[in-house]
Amino acid sequence: MSRHVVLTGGASGIGAAALALFTAQGDRVTVIDRHDPGPMANAWIEADLSDLAALPALDPGPEIDVLVNAAGLPPRPGLETTILRVNTQALIALTEQLLPRLRPGGAIVNMASKAGGKWRQNLVQVQRFLTMDPKDDLAAFVRDERIDPVRAYDLSKEAVIVWGLSNLARFRDQGLRINAVSPAAVATPILDDFMTAFGERASKGVEITGRAGRPEEIAQVIRFLASPEASWVTGCNIECDGGLTAQLEFAALTATEG
Repeated sequence: MSRHVVLTGGASGIGAAALALFTAQGDRVTVIDRHDPGPMANAWIEADLSDLAALPALDPGPEIDVLVNAAGLPPRPGLETTILRVNTQALIALTEQLLPRLRPGGAIVNMASKAGGKWRQNLVQVQRFLTMDPKDDLAAFVRDERIDPVRAYDLSKEAVIVWGLSNLARFRDQGLRINAVSPAAVATPILDDFMTAFGERASKGVEITGRAGRPEEIAQVIRFLASPEASWVTGCNIECDGGLTAQLEFAALTATEG
């Protein structure tokens, strides 16, 4: 049965890989992106997600079975406010806007990151960010919290995870599932941005896992979470990272034993 999938960031990287998988299984995909996703998409809505005021005009068409929020920006100097706006605020605003269109039994899949893994330790700051109105002065928040590009990216992904968890019951009552996917380094066009920004943190991760992930490997997890086969999977943050988190946590645990 063909489903209607709305996919942000479907023109490149993990989003493009997800577009290919959904299309191959016969789904109708509406892509929201600044760039043309090509002929695989059934429809393309050209949009800059950093402009929250423009979101209400976006119309993906008929009822929606799956919403995949894959659009995002990497950590780049000078883009701290834009990273927080696109990676988190736009994701939330678009999801809330499209919520009445989502059919019961539908799924929401959000792109998080291994970089958001410390949300528990940073929960107070995450909650301060999430309680902001999109009309609030985000630049002032960045300045007052002394947020650099790396922290902006980490915070944006921590907030995606926390927001999903905090809304789990509400979405469940509407017959919807919500999950997040947290990759580590992935071989996409923006991998160099992450390697430069994260430095040893990124290079050590690739060394531990042996290679960067492939976009299609992450897309397969997205496809599963969006499928009926995942009907009893909700509120999860899937660490699709080649075992990086498991190895780091085990190493930390065994080190304390000594």
